[in-house]
Amino acid sequence: MTLPLSVKFIFIDNLEHCVQEGKTIQYEELIPFHGKQLWWETTLNPVYNEVGHIYRIIGTSKNITEQKEILAELTAAKEHAIESDRLKSAFLANISHEIRTPMNGILGFSALLKEADLSGEEQTEYVGLIEQSGQRMLNLINDLIDISRIEAGETKLQIEPTPVNKVLRDLHAFFMPAISKKKLQLHCTLGLPDTESIIETDSGKLTQILTNLIQNALKFTRTGGIDFGYTRQDTTLEFYVTDSGIGIPDEMLQKIFDRFRQVDNTLTRNHEGSGLGLSITKAYVAMLGGKLSVQSREGTGSTFTFTLPYNPQNSALTTQHSEDCILIVDDDDVSTLLLNKTFKGENITLLSAENGMEAVELVQHHPEINLVLMDLQMPIMNGYEATKLIKQQHPDLPIIAQSAYSSKEEKEKAREAGCNSFITKPINKTELLNLITQLQPPLTP
Repeated sequence: MTLPLSVKFIFIDNLEHCVQEGKTIQYEELIPFHGKQLWWETTLNPVYNEVGHIYRIIGTSKNITEQKEILAELTAAKEHAIESDRLKSAFLANISHEIRTPMNGILGFSALLKEADLSGEEQTEYVGLIEQSGQRMLNLINDLIDISRIEAGETKLQIEPTPVNKVLRDLHAFFMPAISKKKLQLHCTLGLPDTESIIETDSGKLTQILTNLIQNALKFTRTGGIDFGYTRQDTTLEFYVTDSGIGIPDEMLQKIFDRFRQVDNTLTRNHEGSGLGLSITKAYVAMLGGKLSVQSREGTGSTFTFTLPYNPQNSALTTQHSEDCILIVDDDDVSTLLLNKTFKGENITLLSAENGMEAVELVQHHPEINLVLMDLQMPIMNGYEATKLIKQQHPDLPIIAQSAYSSKEEKEKAREAGCNSFITKPINKTELLNLITQLQPPLTP
């Protein structure tokens, strides 16, 4: 093999250096060898005669490519570990801030509510701020639970007929108050007629993906507006969320999807949030068989797009009934009252039971009941036993388990008892109505 001139020059230079200084010279160089680039370590040792003159140079070379690669891997691993520790530390600091800030609002305004001379207007304002802080705390807890389940591989999909157009309409209505408050515009584009927009997917995951992306856009948009919607591309649906916000620097375009990375981004330091939303969103999109990407230019806004398989359900939504009947089963009066207020204004009749035994009897005497919201922990007869008895007589009656516990075991136990779905307290109205729509289209508000 003929060595390149550069290699020969390096050898001659080091040989002269060895002769002049009269000591061992060792050096490394990258040499092409049979189409590859290999690292070689060369050692030049001077040999002296009896009178102390150098009369010979003994040189040895060995291939150290493997050692170099191992060293490079170890160095990269060390740097990655240091960076990971730094990002985790920043993440924990951010989580601490995100916990303490809403807690400060909750505890502070709760203390102010105890003052005797408060006006009705002040009381309403303080209650609203406590509710806002509580919602922020709940969002943080949900993010942490979601990311831990993703990490543990415990996230399960519930594939069912999903009316995509209704999901988008509900999200448009849900975000309008926040959009109006910031004096922005919100536009929604539906890519298919309602009858063609029903696909087999996980409705809850789709709703959360879009919610995360719209919330992210809303967080970083000060003027202009947000557009979201979807189009059909052959066998896929391509969803998008476009904003006129502050944009993302080029060097951060891929890093924003990494866990812990967002909390160290200068774009997010001045905005609330756990920094886990995009990571959760990317994981959910992948679970549903799609891909998530982003295009952005700093100062001009961003567009997030993701795809989902278009696997339409042939049948259209069932015609809406004139009135529907829901049985609320809960031993807590406040929870029952809250659900009654939640459904206020909807075309729905509500019945209530304080324990499982009452629920079983009401279902037997009221054939008009077409959905049950079942609390699981109750006296006399718990929700698991009541569900089993109801399903024996009415196997097609949808039952949604409602519980403050959201462990995998709790959900599995509810499913084994016969519950069709599960919702965690405190109950979000939009989430509940979406869930009801999935289980029984006639209950669509």
